[in-house]
Amino acid sequence: MQLPVRQKATEDARILREDAILFPSGTVQVAVEVTPRRRRCANADLILLGFVSEKEIELVFPGARKAAAVPLLQRLQAQLQYRKLLPDAKAAAGEIRQPLRVDGIWRVRLLDEHSAVPERRFQLVAARWRYRDAKGVEHVFGYLPVA
Repeated sequence: MQLPVRQKATEDARILREDAILFPSGTVQVAVEVTPRRRRCANADLILLGFVSEKEIELVFPGARKAAAVPLLQRLQAQLQYRKLLPDAKAAAGEIRQPLRVDGIWRVRLLDEHSAVPERRFQLVAARWRYRDAKGVEHVFGYLPVA
């Protein structure tokens, strides 16, 4: 009977450790438009292509928070499927954008793809995010870092 309690304590310690590493100095709030285009990185974080003021960024949902991103992924996929049903509409994943308010931290990733010149790619690591639906109801996912 004590096994669930021990698993919960271990999970809480992992979340505290992850928050201390990812969000050492708090978070900032950023308005982002995300697209359905996604990938996973080597440590299995979920990465969505996004835009901040028409500049391309990567929105990262790390570790324990990536499970909370499932409703957002389902919403983006539903928008993509709906767009495919419309006449004369292109169903390109890059054309669909969902506005979000993200509490997170910025980091820079350097890429060196096929050249000696590294390319800087900005990543916003999400702690908590929210969006409004068509009825104006705000949906909040994730959580602020544990202090």
